Amino acid sequence: MRNYTLYVKFNALIVGTIFVCGLLAASLFLYSTSTYMNYELDTSGRELAASISQVISNDILVDDRFAMTEQLLHAQQTNDQVRYILVTYPDGRILASTFTDGLPKGLPERRDVQHDRADKTVTFDSTEGYIREVVYPIDGGLVGYFRIGLSERPMMQLMWKRFVQTMLVILAICLAASVLATRYARAFLRPVQTLAQAIRQIGRGNYSVRVPVETKDEVGRLAKAFNVMSNRLAVKDRENSKLLTALREKEKTRIWLIDQLFSAREDERRRISRELHDETSQSMVSMLAYLRLIMDQTEEPKVRELVAGVRDLTRETLEGLRHLAVNLHPPLLDDLGLVVAIEKYLDTYRQTQPGLTVIFHHDGDISRVSRPVALFCYRMVQEGLTNIARHAQAHTVTIGLHVLPSKLTLSVRDDGIGFSADRAERARLDNHLGLVSMRERTDVLNGTFAIDSHPGKGTTLTISLPLYLSEEEEHEHSLG
Repeated sequence: MRNYTLYVKFNALIVGTIFVCGLLAASLFLYSTSTYMNYELDTSGRELAASISQVISNDILVDDRFAMTEQLLHAQQTNDQVRYILVTYPDGRILASTFTDGLPKGLPERRDVQHDRADKTVTFDSTEGYIREVVYPIDGGLVGYFRIGLSERPMMQLMWKRFVQTMLVILAICLAASVLATRYARAFLRPVQTLAQAIRQIGRGNYSVRVPVETKDEVGRLAKAFNVMSNRLAVKDRENSKLLTALREKEKTRIWLIDQLFSAREDERRRISRELHDETSQSMVSMLAYLRLIMDQTEEPKVRELVAGVRDLTRETLEGLRHLAVNLHPPLLDDLGLVVAIEKYLDTYRQTQPGLTVIFHHDGDISRVSRPVALFCYRMVQEGLTNIARHAQAHTVTIGLHVLPSKLTLSVRDDGIGFSADRAERARLDNHLGLVSMRERTDVLNGTFAIDSHPGKGTTLTISLPLYLSEEEEHEHSLG
């Protein structure tokens, strides 16, 4: 019944209840009628026996069987329910009967009526159907007994007819009840169906839906409560919309501020790199030239040794400045592209970390990568390798750069000691903002950032960025 509609359930409940009650009532009626008719049948049999005994008692005494038979046949013909009449001796032997061709099968020829109660009735299943046999004593049983067989067939036919009529009445009542139950169910379920449709509308986000209150019963109170709930949900939805709009505006502002911060930092790096390369480096080159002139013009060994030491220190400082300028803003990234810039950085990194094997592989059309995305990937490689050198205790680092039709994926994987989530959270709280800034920068570029690390199993850092930016985004994220 769980999968059926409320109409079917309602009809099954009403019609089923009426049918069961009607069937029980019909059964009770048939039982009581059958008991009463059996009683009446037995009573009529005994009355018939009493009236016959007054007529044929003398014939029994003189053993006039012909007269007895005529009286018995006459009594049988005047009563439709009598199937046979037997007159027996006190010992049970048949003296006279209405059977001319012998007793039918199933009917005992002899009964020990002396030990039977005078009012005892026995039912036999004979070839003529069920027979109720009434035993009646003649003169207290001294002369003999009457055995009168009464047929139940007329009574059963009448009872069956009444049963069929009763069942037809019950079916008619069930049909009428079904029609009335369907009409009442429709009237009862209409507001419920309206409520169900309104609830579906609420589920789709339509909080303006209302349900008409047509009655003052429980369904009406339910509809009224639904309307109150709908009003409150509409108010909450408007408040949530306002809060969501304000939150989006704040998020846009936060992202814009982060972007400005990164842009300012890159601009400052580029400016410092240019000043180190164009001004400080040139000044130090001039210093080297003057130092060479000093060495050429002096003959003092100590002075020449001192000037040579200054020249070596100046040359090392110049190399350091050039290396610092490249790290601050690699010119190869603008001139030759992302892959060449990463490979050049890795060459320098391998020299500073001789015990660390760095593998770099890439695929796809790198030329399709926009400049903001390329610069971010370069910074991510720098930050990732710096963290590995400081904390990972790794032996091998694998860098993968994959350009797909609509996005770019960059991964940095090491076989170091790894770290737990608790340790990463403590690092964030201690203002170790390297990975935090990379995650925020990824959000600014509408990308995804993921770290997979477990103690003793290394760390994999993966970012996925859209391959192209819109013209507005390209302008906002341009760092040069």
